[in-house]
Amino acid sequence: MRIFNTNYNIEGVRTNIVLIADIHYYSKCDIKHLNKILDNIKKTNPNFICISGDLLDQSKILDEECIVKWLIKLSSISKVIVSIGNHEFYINRNLREYGLNKELFNKIRKINNLYLLDNENVVIDKFNFIGITLPMEYYAIEDTKNVDMTKYLDKIKTDKNCYNILLCHSPINICNEELLKRYNIDLILCGHTHGGIVPKILRPIIKNGGFISPRKKLFIKTAYGHLKIYNTDIIITSGVTVISHINKFRILKNLFSSEIVNINIESSIKRKN
Repeated sequence: MRIFNTNYNIEGVRTNIVLIADIHYYSKCDIKHLNKILDNIKKTNPNFICISGDLLDQSKILDEECIVKWLIKLSSISKVIVSIGNHEFYINRNLREYGLNKELFNKIRKINNLYLLDNENVVIDKFNFIGITLPMEYYAIEDTKNVDMTKYLDKIKTDKNCYNILLCHSPINICNEELLKRYNIDLILCGHTHGGIVPKILRPIIKNGGFISPRKKLFIKTAYGHLKIYNTDIIITSGVTVISHINKFRILKNLFSSEIVNINIESSIKRKN
């Protein structure tokens, strides 16, 4: 699968961030592709690497040590911030069995220079990173109207003296002006939508929108790209892995490349009161 880099310049406290999401690691068969991503990230020399959910394809995976070793290599480049998506919960989707792999996550938490945030935050220099874990009940209703996001966002801890960066796997209900007015968030990093299955060549025509959501709702408004809502920048990556049935076909692989997002935050701005 090809890899393409997307670059965004935004205002804030000066730093460089690489955003990836939707790795969907399952077994060591995925490592060859992940090593290509690793080599690509090394070239950009970022200050932070953010993984916005779906590091794993499901709770129980094969060859756990391979993904741990890959994360160790990733964290040798720069500090890595990881949040949790919906796929980390899946044990058996057909039987609706859900649960986190706490043993594996404990191994990941012990990696030097890596921060796994499960409804937690960490302050590094002038940056407050927040990882919100949306429960499976949210993903079951995310495409319905009037989803109350405040009960999830009320869990976060922002700091008016820091640049607040929220990792939230799904962007579907968070791109709301009235909602964002309530919270002191500077930047939100998302994944989940796989770009709405919009090929890169069509992005200039279909700006930010997508053909289909993960729950198979047609024509979603926020599938990829950079949005500015109220005082908050929102960046949605289409992910480094595309849905599995597309991966089987070479032509479709070339249309739906892996995306690595490079975010250059430049020129200081005044903090919000």
